Amino acid sequence: MPSSDHTHGGARDAGSDRPEAWPPAVFDAPLLRGLDERARREIAGAGRLRSLSLDEVAYRAGDAGDAFFVVASGRVALRATRRGDDRDTEVRTAAAGDVIGEEAVVGMSRRTTAVALAPSVLVEIPVHLFRRAAARSGKAEIAERLERALRRSATRDLLSTLAFTRDLDSDDVEILLDAVSHRHFERGQAIYRTGDPAAELWLIAEGMVQIQTEDGDRIHVRAYLTRGDFFGDVELDEGRCRAASAVASGATALLAVPSKTFAALARKHPDLIPRLRRITGEHRASQEAVIAGHARNHTAHIFRDLYRLQVARSLLVIDLETCARCGHCAWSCADVHGVSRLVRRGDKVRARVDDAEQAAQEAPRSLLLPNSCQHCESPACMIECPTGAIGKDTGGEVFIRDALCTGCGACAKACPWENIAMAPRPAAAPRPGGTGFADIAVKCDLCRDYDGPACVKACPTGSIFRVNPAEEIADVRDLLGGARREQERASAPRSGAALVAGSALAAAGLGAAGLSAHARGGARPGEGAAFAAGIAAAVGMALLLLYAVPKRAGRWAWMRPRRRGDTAVEGGDAAPVKSRLRPQLAGHLAIGLVTAGLALAHAPWPRSGRPTLGAALHLVFWATAAAGAFTALAYRLAPRRLARIERTAALPEDFSAARRELLDRFYREVSGRSDLVKKIVEKILVPYLQSPLGPLALLASGRGLREEERALRARIDAVLEGRGAERLAGLAELIRLAVELRALPAQRALLAALRGGLPAHIITFGVAAALLVLHAMTAASVPR
Repeated sequence: MPSSDHTHGGARDAGSDRPEAWPPAVFDAPLLRGLDERARREIAGAGRLRSLSLDEVAYRAGDAGDAFFVVASGRVALRATRRGDDRDTEVRTAAAGDVIGEEAVVGMSRRTTAVALAPSVLVEIPVHLFRRAAARSGKAEIAERLERALRRSATRDLLSTLAFTRDLDSDDVEILLDAVSHRHFERGQAIYRTGDPAAELWLIAEGMVQIQTEDGDRIHVRAYLTRGDFFGDVELDEGRCRAASAVASGATALLAVPSKTFAALARKHPDLIPRLRRITGEHRASQEAVIAGHARNHTAHIFRDLYRLQVARSLLVIDLETCARCGHCAWSCADVHGVSRLVRRGDKVRARVDDAEQAAQEAPRSLLLPNSCQHCESPACMIECPTGAIGKDTGGEVFIRDALCTGCGACAKACPWENIAMAPRPAAAPRPGGTGFADIAVKCDLCRDYDGPACVKACPTGSIFRVNPAEEIADVRDLLGGARREQERASAPRSGAALVAGSALAAAGLGAAGLSAHARGGARPGEGAAFAAGIAAAVGMALLLLYAVPKRAGRWAWMRPRRRGDTAVEGGDAAPVKSRLRPQLAGHLAIGLVTAGLALAHAPWPRSGRPTLGAALHLVFWATAAAGAFTALAYRLAPRRLARIERTAALPEDFSAARRELLDRFYREVSGRSDLVKKIVEKILVPYLQSPLGPLALLASGRGLREEERALRARIDAVLEGRGAERLAGLAELIRLAVELRALPAQRALLAALRGGLPAHIITFGVAAALLVLHAMTAASVPR
């Protein structure tokens, strides 16, 4: 239950500007006791009183935080779950005058969950405003002392949440507090490299660390370590250099324990390190099994940016094996927001996802992670925003307040995945005073004013959806040891295959019965059942036309305003957001099939050969039916085959330069290679990629890119018969490029099949509808 907030500042509560309006225990707290009157007044003006009832939660472990709290009255318990435990441990209890939430001072998310043990009042003080007020007080030594006190208290709470300190007494903890230092590493920065001397034990306070070894240009991942893990102990214990490299997968906060302190604790507690190694050893062994199996069976490594999947709370995913590449997701986003907030480019991965239509998805699928905000657990953009324009609500949704955004672009630069863009500020958008920037930051906010993301609701094939990777992407869940989400996506729409199949049977029956009746001379188009079939076919045509209305009519057809109090991020028992157009597509196909059967029942193909209006209507009707059937089959069959032979999900405009770029890379790779490699290129690879039927052969084989690479390498190995293995450097990359070049025409053909049938269907349908109106008017004027 969220806490209740009083007004922003004690001064306004009391109707005056005196800091004494706050409870006396606040400024009597040891942390704030040295501040002068001016600093107290500024803090009181910026702070906020929060009232908690019994068992109410002030904040939870893992929440982002930019403020600390002083307990004005009552008692608050801080609880956390250590690595290896299955329940919370009470870290400490805070009473009036105590400070909690100090981890915000060192830039970390909440380490503990704060729960009121009695009705309590907390004062929330933003860290940056506290620092500014303390510095303005004119007493730099006081500000420095307060900062040190906050850091030490935050470090004490952090150490209390780690399994490493479970068996340490208070004296040991004090030794650690005196010895440890906070270190921050940016994404991709090395903490140490193979061969470096071992000088520290490392404890992970925030972020993720990748333990890896390098073999030339190839990296072999040994483990992924997250919050609460420790590493670097083996080399310290054995007195040798680092056997592997440790690299920060994202913004990472570590505690460094000097080797002397580690050695002293190991001597005093000889069973501490072996016991902790058993806990972490089991975790790392399970990780290695998952990584090895994934690398062996999948074509694209989902773990290459595991940090992204760990911090994401609402990741946009496109299933490339069902995506028709129609672009309706980006169009619908632009229709709602004026400019599209997603770009259909990004990483392509293979992963098992909890499926919408069964309990679990066992087979890995090709997924695109497009450029769209993923609503991180600790958003880097929010930290870097200088005006507080970026906020995060209780459901985890990260959003931008247009009225506070100056357009400085700091958030766009801070996002590691380039999911924030700068766009012209709309004329109607509120503008903060004094800004000199014409642009405004835009990002996905999960369509927070509506009942779900437009891209998800408007996808005609239901291929785009949002997931929490740690819960709903099985490979990530297995690696990080997370729990599967209890709420299955069972309420998502079904494919409609049964409806379409039933309609096909009904259409076949109607058509067969009508043709048989006409053949026996028992039916005439203008009379009886045949006439009724014609009327029904005309109604079917009208219903088919209605399919385009919700698809193209804009947001009013598939978006509903959000009710007050709802949050945009799915979670808990909330029903998943699903496509509104996917069921309509199935219905459109079903009506089309039945309408075709009714058209046959109304009148068979004219045999006279005369150019009548009815003959023209027949011709155009079956042309539009053929185009529609071709498009439906392409939607069903092409995406899966396309996903298998594309390295990335290319857009149509990418193909024009793709072949030239691939060829340039291919011939650059040939340069400087051995004579044997050049001979292989000349005799095998160049004929392979120039074969006119090669793309068709690749499609017919059903192989993916990696399988094709293996087949081509086996062909080369058969020719070499084991000779010259030491002179084949660079061959693997040349094979990879040759396969991509062969696949490129096949990709273009499949994409053309996906995109070409629909315009023909629309044009012929329009002509058929016009001819139908003329045919009806002509038939009505004929006397019976």
